[in-house]
Amino acid sequence: MRRVSVALYAIVAAALFPTLFSCGGGGGGESRHGEVDSTVCAYDLDSIKRHGTLRVVTTEGAFSYYVDEKDRTQGYDYALASNFADYLDVEMELAVADDVPDMLDILERGEADIAAYRVAHLKENKERFLFTEEGTYTTMVLVQRRGEKRVRDATELIGKRVLVTPDSKYALRMRNLNDEIGGGIEVTEVADTITADDLMYMVSCGEADYCVADDDMVSLNKTRLPNLDGGLKIGLPQKKGWVVRRDAPELLAAVNGWQAEIAGTKLVRRLRDVYIAHNTYYDRYKAEIPKGAVSPYDDIFKRCAKEIGWDWRLLAAVAWNESHFNPYAESLVGAKGIMQMMPRTAAKYGLDSITIHDPEKSIEAGVQYIKRLNMIFARVEDSEERIKFILAGYNAGPGHVLDAMALAEKYGENPYVWDGTVSKYLLLKNKPEYYNDSVCRSGFFRGKHTVRYVTDVYRTYEKYVNKR
Repeated sequence: MRRVSVALYAIVAAALFPTLFSCGGGGGGESRHGEVDSTVCAYDLDSIKRHGTLRVVTTEGAFSYYVDEKDRTQGYDYALASNFADYLDVEMELAVADDVPDMLDILERGEADIAAYRVAHLKENKERFLFTEEGTYTTMVLVQRRGEKRVRDATELIGKRVLVTPDSKYALRMRNLNDEIGGGIEVTEVADTITADDLMYMVSCGEADYCVADDDMVSLNKTRLPNLDGGLKIGLPQKKGWVVRRDAPELLAAVNGWQAEIAGTKLVRRLRDVYIAHNTYYDRYKAEIPKGAVSPYDDIFKRCAKEIGWDWRLLAAVAWNESHFNPYAESLVGAKGIMQMMPRTAAKYGLDSITIHDPEKSIEAGVQYIKRLNMIFARVEDSEERIKFILAGYNAGPGHVLDAMALAEKYGENPYVWDGTVSKYLLLKNKPEYYNDSVCRSGFFRGKHTVRYVTDVYRTYEKYVNKR
């Protein structure tokens, strides 16, 4: 378990640091043997307000709590818990449990006031805790990769290995299922540091074939791991929700009141959009770059760059600036994969919703698109200069770059020079007198990002060339 102190308004970017977690704000939170005295720690609403601190426990996951690559604290449950602390006008202290059993033990021992995590309404859990009224219904499913060889019936799991998190409802269900079909399934518990989200990533990457999760978790993770299949149900629908100790009925009433107030508000809609449509949990799985290499995909870049006559390191520089070599990267406008191609464009080069995340196929398709751009800008005779136009077209789409070339020609400047000429007119395309000009066909455009993109790709390329 990790203890962190969280500032009230730091829903998205709170600083984390270890802290001692005492019960009363003063001394006396532990017995002589170092064990927490639950009679001191067990707070209901009045005590929480008197001490000015809401003690929240959760565990790491794509939807609950995580720290992203920029050291920002993220998570739907975490954000809502912060808002609830604000609602009570108290500060929040956060405990990050190792897993769900650890989280529930922490709450039951009185070391936390509420578990901000979607806990299953199992019989044993309802005997131990009080559940909030707000909740969601989910069903346990088998997680596997999409394709013709996927398992369609539980009996097809005989002789196959299914990974589950330890001491979890998933492990229990798989063992019961194994008994129901007469045995033969290899149910394997992973290390307790591996979460269900981690297991789904392992399945997506081919490091494992099967795991178990709730269907809503699969739906969430499919925004970044689109090759997952969660269609085979292995359990009945089950409700999940936040929990408090049984000796905290006033706190439960406060949570229920707050949840009723925020239901359907812009806050909830915004948080769902952030943590479902644009969840950054899997950005942590950035590709590891081997020592001495430019990327994990140097061989692919070397092979594909020959098709366009580029230095392979320039092609790698494009990929780095597009996605940081993350095959599951997705932009806010919907560009996907290592080469960040829009799905409609990618489809023209043979990619679908699954293969767009395949590094090799994505790079190959990106090269085919670059070949197309090379033809579009064929009038730029200087091959080195033409690359700048291609890069701009890759980022902005060729139409806006052609408009900028037309504007440069209209105003008596060289339409085949990027720096200081065509780039200048691309920047002017955010002004009505320019984008409404009859020579422009693609309309309004903010060119600042594209001009910077061309510069950034070349800077990355120079870094790769000078790499020792």
